[in-house]
Amino acid sequence: MNFIFDLYGTLVDIKTDENRAKLWRIVCRELGVCTFLGHSIKREYALLCKEKKHSAEHEIELIDVFGDMLQKRGKDRAQAHSLARLFRDSSTEKLKLFDGVIEMLSSLRASGAGVYLLSNAQSCFTRHEIEILGLADLFDGIILSSEVGVKKPYEQVFKIAFERFGITADQSIYVGNDMRDDVLGATTAGMKTVYIHTEQSGRYDGMLLPSPTYVAKNHRELADLLISLS
Repeated sequence: MNFIFDLYGTLVDIKTDENRAKLWRIVCRELGVCTFLGHSIKREYALLCKEKKHSAEHEIELIDVFGDMLQKRGKDRAQAHSLARLFRDSSTEKLKLFDGVIEMLSSLRASGAGVYLLSNAQSCFTRHEIEILGLADLFDGIILSSEVGVKKPYEQVFKIAFERFGITADQSIYVGNDMRDDVLGATTAGMKTVYIHTEQSGRYDGMLLPSPTYVAKNHRELADLLISLS
C-alpha cells in the first residue's frame, strides 16, 4: 500500500499571518523603500500574485513575485530566495510537527509501505521547512504544487504524482485535513482517503463533498489506522 500525505495541517501544525504590519515593514526594508509604504507594497504583492495566476488550477511560483518586486527597484532577482525566506520567517507564528509524526512515517516505511508527500505549497518556503522539521528522509517522493504548476483539488496534480512516483490510484491512500483539496481531490483521482480534522482544516458550508473513506479523530488514532491499513 502507498500513502500520500498532505503537509500543512496534516503533518505540520502551522500558523502564519501575512497581514502583520511588521512583516510588510521588513519587506519594505529589504526592497529599499520607506517602511511607511507597507500597505502599498502589500497591495503590489497581492496584485502580482493575481496577475500570475492563469487559471483556477494553476499554482504560481512566489519566487517570481519576489523577483519582480526586487527587479522593479533595481535589485538583483537572485535575492528573491533570501527575501522569500525572510517573508516566511516573519509571517510564521507557529511551525512544528504534530505529535508522533516522525514515528508514524518511520513505522509505515518499516512496514514496506510507500510514503509520499503531495502538498499545495511553495517550494521556496517548504523545501527548507521539510529539512528543518526532520522530514526530508522520510518520504519516497515529494511533489509541491509550485514546482509542477498545478494544485489540489484538481485531478492533474494527482496524475502527475502517480506518474512520478510510479504508483497507481487503486493501491494508494491520500491522507489530509481538507475536505475539498484532499478528500474531493483524491477521490476524483480514484483514491481512498483518510481525513483528520485539525485547526487548519478548511470550512466548506453548503458545498457538496464526498465522504472520506476513513476518519481519524487525532494523530494517535491516525497512526494506528494507517499501520493497520499498511
